[in-house]
Amino acid sequence: MKGHDQILRDDSNTSHGEPGAMPALTQVPTSVTLSAEQFEKLYLSPMMHRQPALAKNLGNPTPLGLGAFVLTAAPLACCLMAWRGAGGGGAAFSGVLILFGGLLLVIAGILEFILGNTFPSIVFGHLGAFCLAFGASMTPAFNSAAPYSPDGTNTLAGLHSAEFVNTFAFFFLFMAVLMVIYIVCASRTNLPFFLIFACLLIVFALLAAAYWKLGEGNEAMGNRLTVGAGAALFAATMFGFYLLTAQLLDSVGFPLSLPVGDLSGLFARAHRQSDPELATDANGKY
Repeated sequence: MKGHDQILRDDSNTSHGEPGAMPALTQVPTSVTLSAEQFEKLYLSPMMHRQPALAKNLGNPTPLGLGAFVLTAAPLACCLMAWRGAGGGGAAFSGVLILFGGLLLVIAGILEFILGNTFPSIVFGHLGAFCLAFGASMTPAFNSAAPYSPDGTNTLAGLHSAEFVNTFAFFFLFMAVLMVIYIVCASRTNLPFFLIFACLLIVFALLAAAYWKLGEGNEAMGNRLTVGAGAALFAATMFGFYLLTAQLLDSVGFPLSLPVGDLSGLFARAHRQSDPELATDANGKY
């Protein structure tokens, strides 16, 4: 702990035991220096360099991005699994995808960029853009699916046309490729974050396969693959809820701190070489 402001009390005319005596000199902390493990847990990014000054003065945007992800993906997962008669491929969530998930994830990504946290900034930005694109594709005003319908004007019919699903499946396919890269990078963060991307890899791979099966007219297999994608997405949101809870508990100094399985030590040598000055301070740990 460093950088404390001191609140001075003028007790020159009174003593501690006398009536009207003021409290003794106290200290109020104004900034906190985080350890490498604490920084990684709160910001989902390994501390490659010394803690940035902005991180000591600004709030942590990471829970904002995590909350946007889980509160958008969890109901979508229930829809993909057709719970309680839900369906429509998530068309009912087009507003949620754009105005909640997409908007907040992009904002969180920008704030992470300002703080210098590259990896979470890229993750939130890409996932936010995916939510915006997916929601826009199901919005009639964007006219992305209607041209695929028989009359060229029906968005709902276009969303279920073979040509549309066969085309849109490529978006899911390359999102799965992106998740492979994220999995490798998340191996420097913590276990729940790593597992989120592992689940998302399954989600996008199954959705691509489901769309191609639906495009072939094999609705039974396409629906089974869609349900599997929904189950994997639901698992990802559970890991996300756990990580969000761990971060929020730490943000308010709650006595209970949830473990997240720090993985940054797996590549400790690369960490030392990236910032020799930081490694010197951590000599005994590595």
